[in-house]
Amino acid sequence: MSKLVLERTANGATVLEILTCYPGAEGIAAHQRLKNEAGGAAGKPIWVWNTIPNSSQVVGMTTAGAINCQATAAQTQILIDAFKANPTAQPDGPDGVLIYAE
Repeated sequence: MSKLVLERTANGATVLEILTCYPGAEGIAAHQRLKNEAGGAAGKPIWVWNTIPNSSQVVGMTTAGAINCQATAAQTQILIDAFKANPTAQPDGPDGVLIYAE
């Protein structure tokens, strides 16, 4: 399974979501969750890893270096697969891109 991290707007507020996805279906899940955002899913930042330590304590994410959704789920999946094969960022640690509750 994979952990997909994204932000979307709900009732005018930015909401962080962490979804559990089947490997190879993360692009579809991201597009389904982000399709109703202003401008659609394209260009929206997401992160995907096989696992996230202490995922219940994640309260936010940074967008620098994130995977950007493409025009289609299939195009996005190509970027996700490449990232998972050679991650350029980790969820936590000194240079982690997820923000944890204190």
